[in-house]
Parts: sequence; structure tokens; C-alpha cells
Amino acid sequence: MLSIALRQTIGSIRLLWLIYGITLVLGLLVALPFYNTLKVEDQNSLAFLNLLNGFDYTIYSDFMNRSQRVISPLISTGRWLGLLYIFLSVFFAGGILLRFSQPNTQFSSGLFWQGCSHYFGRFLRLFAVTLLFVIVGAGLWLVAGSLVGIALNDTLTERGQFWIGVVFFALFALTATLLFCIGDYAKVLMFREDEHNAFRAFGQAGRLVIRNLTRTYGLYGLMIVIGTGLFGIYFLLDEAILMSNWLTILLMFVIQQAMIFIRVGLKVWSLGTAYNQYEKFPKPILIPQPIQLVNPISEASDEATVNTVEP
Repeated sequence: MLSIALRQTIGSIRLLWLIYGITLVLGLLVALPFYNTLKVEDQNSLAFLNLLNGFDYTIYSDFMNRSQRVISPLISTGRWLGLLYIFLSVFFAGGILLRFSQPNTQFSSGLFWQGCSHYFGRFLRLFAVTLLFVIVGAGLWLVAGSLVGIALNDTLTERGQFWIGVVFFALFALTATLLFCIGDYAKVLMFREDEHNAFRAFGQAGRLVIRNLTRTYGLYGLMIVIGTGLFGIYFLLDEAILMSNWLTILLMFVIQQAMIFIRVGLKVWSLGTAYNQYEKFPKPILIPQPIQLVNPISEASDEATVNTVEP
């Protein structure tokens, strides 16, 4: 399933460039004003050049103490754009699934936008349902870990408390990723079965994922591992390449944009894998229920017979 979805994802390169372009524009909406503000606020100080060799908290703290009033609105705008990006990812899901349902046709941006707008409402309700389950289901592990840590605070060493935190955070991460995996299959189910009820779709997808844990959550976890490995490579390159001149700065910029493009591709690939995997699962056979038909003529004749029999 991974190879089939990967071929379809690569074949939809125009779709990837479209989503990447929108992501880039959103990033520039914050990056350009932030850059212009930094140029004004740095007051031609050479201290910022030291940040090219690594993060220096002293420089950061001095700058924020002097320019926090100007920088805070830009940081707030970045948070709102992050929220907008989450809504856009929900919006794009319908168009992506529509693309995977027509793998042998040429990509059409108009058809893509139609798919996005058509399924946005139900996918937004599904996102709210998924987030609710993540907060309640996965959040319980964090609450339980905090209570255990408080209860054993006097008997455990710092190392013991650390490992308790690791165990409960791992349980939280596993539960959260499982629920997000169920959310992806719920999107596919709503798309394929034209389902409108988000709770019902999430429940059906949950049963489907649990029954086929290796073929669903296993592949989802593999996608997470691939993404984590690629970001690990990026951080190694970031440590190895010292941004000491314009050439190395440009090189790191290209690498960063390549990672953003790959992240878009991973998101599309993951949803395409869920779609192709769902298509392979056996569909439930609906048994028709017998319907009792009432013949009004027979009822009228029966009533007439009863009337004649009465004395």
C-alpha cells in the first residue's frame, strides 16, 4: 500500500506544489514583516551575527527586553497563522482524497477546490470529534502521570520521577497517534460512504483500525518514523553547515524549503495510504430487511366481510 500511494503521490506533483505554494505564502506573511522589524530593531548591532554559530540566550533575552512591544504582535500573528494552517489541512483533505479516487486522470485544480469545499464541513466536524477524543482519551495519561508523580513524590528519586514521566508521556503519544490515525480513516470512510455523522464515522473507523491494527496503525506509525528520520537528518545538516556566509545561508534555506515540501508530501502520502488501504478491506454486506406491504383493497374487503358476519 505504501508503494502504490507513493507512486500516486509522486504522480500528483502539481498538487504538492499547490499546497506547498500556499504554505510558503502563509509563512512569508509573517517572515517578511518579522525580518523588516528585526532590521529596524537590531540598530546595526553585530551581536546577532553570533546567532549564526548557535543559539545564545543572552542575546535573545536582551533583544526581547528591548523590543518585546514590537515583536509580540508578530508572534501573535504567527500563532493565528498556525491555527489557520490547521484549518487549511482539514480543508485540503477532501481535495486530496478526491485526487486519490481518480488516480488515472490528469490533476485539475478546479476539481481539487471543489472537493475541498464539498467535504470541508463534515471534515471540520470530524476534526472537532477527533480533538475531543485526543484531549479526553490521551489527556487522561498525562493526568494519571501527574497524580502518580505527586503520590510518589516523597518515595522516588528524581530519576524515578523522570522515568514515570517518560512512561506516561509515551502512553499519551501512542494514544494520541492512534486516535489521529482513526481520524484519517474516518475521513476516508466519510468520503467513500458519503457519511455525514462525524461521531458515527469515527466509531466505525475506530473498529476498523482496531481490527486491522498492523495494516492501519502500523503503516501510520511507519510514516511517523519516516518523517522523524528525515527531520533528524535535517538537524544533523543544520549542525554540520555553519551559516557563516551568504552561500551557506542560501544552502540552509534551500534545505529548509525542501523539508517543508517533503512534509507536504508525507501528509498527502499518509492520507493516500489510508485511502488505498481502506479500499482493500472487505466491505460489510448489508442484509435487506423484509418490508411488510399493506394492500388497502384487501383491508377494505376484510372489513366488509367482518361487517356481514356480525348479527
